[in-house]
Amino acid sequence: MKAKKHIRRLMIASPCSGSGKTLFSCALMNLLKRKFELAAFKCGPDFIDPLFHKKVLDLPSVNLDGYFDCEKDLLQIFAEESSEDKISIVEGAMGFFDGLGGTSLQASCYDLAVTTKTPVILVVDARGASRSLCAIIKGFVKYSRRNVIKGVFLNKASKSFYPLLKNMIEKECGVKVLGFLPFDERLAWKSRHLGLVLPNEIQDFKNQIDIATALLEESLDEAALLKIASDVCGLKIIKKNPFEKLIEEKKYAGLKIGIAYDDAFCFYYKKNIKIIEELGASVEYFSPLNDSSLPDVDAIIIGGGYPELYAEKLEENYSMKDSICALVKNNIPVLAECGGFMYLQKELVCQDGKKYKMCGAIEGESFYTEKLVRFGYAQYTSKDLLFKIRGHEFHYFESSKNGDEFFSEKPSGRKGSPCIVKQKNVLAGFPHLYYNSCPEFVESFLDKAVAYKASKKVSDER
Repeated sequence: MKAKKHIRRLMIASPCSGSGKTLFSCALMNLLKRKFELAAFKCGPDFIDPLFHKKVLDLPSVNLDGYFDCEKDLLQIFAEESSEDKISIVEGAMGFFDGLGGTSLQASCYDLAVTTKTPVILVVDARGASRSLCAIIKGFVKYSRRNVIKGVFLNKASKSFYPLLKNMIEKECGVKVLGFLPFDERLAWKSRHLGLVLPNEIQDFKNQIDIATALLEESLDEAALLKIASDVCGLKIIKKNPFEKLIEEKKYAGLKIGIAYDDAFCFYYKKNIKIIEELGASVEYFSPLNDSSLPDVDAIIIGGGYPELYAEKLEENYSMKDSICALVKNNIPVLAECGGFMYLQKELVCQDGKKYKMCGAIEGESFYTEKLVRFGYAQYTSKDLLFKIRGHEFHYFESSKNGDEFFSEKPSGRKGSPCIVKQKNVLAGFPHLYYNSCPEFVESFLDKAVAYKASKKVSDER
């Protein structure tokens, strides 16, 4: 079934990481949401920028990834979360043309912009440059056959110098300059590893966004921006759902899936959770930091995050750890990724060398390595070859027991290390998995939850 939707849309991209696109995206969304309904998206597998969007919009942001999903699925996900009465804002990732392996256009911001026919606003760091900005912008505009860059924002530009820069860039590059942010020490956000710190770690975060919004409002050419967002073609959407048969069968109705969510565990793809709910299961959130025990659930998912920042508090919540271990012993199905994997192990050794007792539900000790251990996309294939699921890894920690239930393969075809521990009904490892790429994997997990629920019922009847 084909449908055509006219979705007002923009992508905020940049020549490279650190150009200020997240700050610009948040300020722009904060400004526009006063007048319009918005939908927020993130290009690529990143978890942190969607948390910034959620803080600004009070709406979950959705990942659009050209490695995880094919073109038809990308368009469908985009259409599901957008509507004709909203403006959809997509925040880019890394450099505009940076795709798989650092050499391909596939899965780049450019690739996504072309796939979704989305006009791009390029955020350029203008500090310490003038005419050289024309060379950068013209290079990006002319680099590809299909130019999708329709506007420019200048970051860290001087208020007095901005009119000159604007006139020069528009004349030399033939692209509209839509506004700027001046350099402001109040808006200096710190980074961790290759990304920003979490929004709840930024002191007075909302006030900073309000400051950036007020500064942007002074210079933004809103009419020109809205014209770019509106002068777009309709998107042809082919509606399909790989889970359609399972949804119709309703065999997962009544299941309750416990999902860890708090400051320590907050890295989740919205699409993953949506799939579980579409299949009829309900989601029960719990906090390993703050709750004393698990809710009454039929399976557990513990996602990624930064448990190392809260290691002492996690260690001291003995009742939660005991609750999880007891259910693991009783064969409850568990999926744990990255930070969740670290939490389930016996010990966590943090950057300062201090050791903290974690759940001990599975063997192993995780420890800080001072460098990226594994990074990037991969396809993960189970030893029994039943599952081929896509995902990515990004971590500075290693484990004494990574597991060997799956083996990985990079998009280049290069074989990666064995990974993921299988213990009873537990699957736990560093990879962040994308469920939409392997319906069989989700079905298997929920089937185990059905069996566990039935076993609980038999036990209760006794």
